[in-house]
Amino acid sequence: MISKKEIIELIYLSIDDVNEENGINIVKNLETKLFGSESDLDSILLVNLIVSVEQNIEDATEKYIPIADERAFSLEESPFKNIETLAGHIETLLNE
Repeated sequence: MISKKEIIELIYLSIDDVNEENGINIVKNLETKLFGSESDLDSILLVNLIVSVEQNIEDATEKYIPIADERAFSLEESPFKNIETLAGHIETLLNE
């Protein structure tokens, strides 16, 4: 099992990939908004980030977990609010 700190590092790795591929500079800190009007990500970039995170998690754990499933969208607080909420969501999924 990987720790929340390791999950955050994998998210940061994915952000590096999205930044490099798109010539942008998404800031890597726990409060960085991933979704909504305050986010620097449009819908396509958010999807790219999610796919990259899923791949990095699978590479690290040898377990595929769908991050953006129907449950994620039904939660009261969006797991895509910021990096911290995304890491918490992934940690919950991995512990199931």
